[in-house]
Amino acid sequence: MTTEKANESATWLDFWQQENEFDDSMSANYAYFLARVEKYVTVVKSQKVLDIGSGPGNLEDAWHDRVAEIHGLDVSKRYNEMARAKHRHHPNVYFHDLSADDYLNFNVIAGQRFDVIIVMSVVQYYRDASEAKQLLAAIRNVAAPGTKALICDLIVEENTLKDIWSIVTKSFRQGQLLSMLKLLVRLRFSSYYNIRQQNGFLVIPEQAWLDMCHQLGLNATFIPEPITMQQERKSLLIQF
Repeated sequence: MTTEKANESATWLDFWQQENEFDDSMSANYAYFLARVEKYVTVVKSQKVLDIGSGPGNLEDAWHDRVAEIHGLDVSKRYNEMARAKHRHHPNVYFHDLSADDYLNFNVIAGQRFDVIIVMSVVQYYRDASEAKQLLAAIRNVAAPGTKALICDLIVEENTLKDIWSIVTKSFRQGQLLSMLKLLVRLRFSSYYNIRQQNGFLVIPEQAWLDMCHQLGLNATFIPEPITMQQERKSLLIQF
């Protein structure tokens, strides 16, 4: 199969399984998030944390010595292998493989309950709103009493130019404009661009999120400020 032919049918799942342009660039957005997230969730030593879509382990890098346990879930075995290698000397850090064919099945953590649940920049790669509702139900199933869950970086309206402008201006303020511009250029001429053209991002309006939460009996609100570099994206706080 030629590369061109492979790209024609590639999905977001395929993209994250391969070495990609985000491998060295996620840290900037994550640093921005980490500087703001604790306004909405409290991190203490007695807690168990669940990181859904843990990628290369950015949250685990920051919190592994601040909580009792932290569990990462990811569909990318490549990222999980990278993260396990980084945290091989941290016995309270766990990374679990999700099935590419059933990535909303969280049986790998069945029976466990978590005090803090983070979903960072994941939902835009889901296929439809029904999968987002499955995610909400899965979170409800593993939340302990008093848990706070944050689903971050949600695209609630389609506006690519605003999205790009937002991340460029935030990068400028953080002194990382040049590296971000280089990343955007690399993405434009990479498989990322082709996959985005074919698959797009999942867009779910704010009211639709709130309606799904209401149907599932969840106490949810959108937080009033952006906590990721994409100004136009939203973050949903669920309190149990």
